[in-house]
Amino acid sequence: KEAVVAEIDQIFTVSGVVVVTHYTGLTVAEMSDLRLRMRNVGGAVRVAKNKLARLALNGKECQSLSDYLIGQTALIYSEDQVSAAKIAVEYSKENQKLVILGGAMGATALDLAGVEQVSKMPSREENKLLRPSIF
Repeated sequence: KEAVVAEIDQIFTVSGVVVVTHYTGLTVAEMSDLRLRMRNVGGAVRVAKNKLARLALNGKECQSLSDYLIGQTALIYSEDQVSAAKIAVEYSKENQKLVILGGAMGATALDLAGVEQVSKMPSREENKLLRPSIF
């Protein structure tokens, strides 16, 4: 359990954005599809026991996320500050079984509207396409 708490602690520490979701009713194939989409943008999905996630959040700037850790929760996260939010919002629109509860971008707590706002920002990859380097 200590290893799991350490892993979740790392997620909250190094991720640019973490989105907390309910995934009740998602099939294995649907969850695999979500994981693949996240992997393609450099992110991941982590299903964690709420108690262990709360332990990992203890003392963190985004500790308010613990309010969302009720029921079957999955953490969708990416180092990029936009990708996880973008994929989570897109997927929840396609599949009503994935419900976004909220999230955090560093120390900033996000409600559903906040996650949706972050998802509309250009990701790191989109920024590279919009502003090509001269060098």
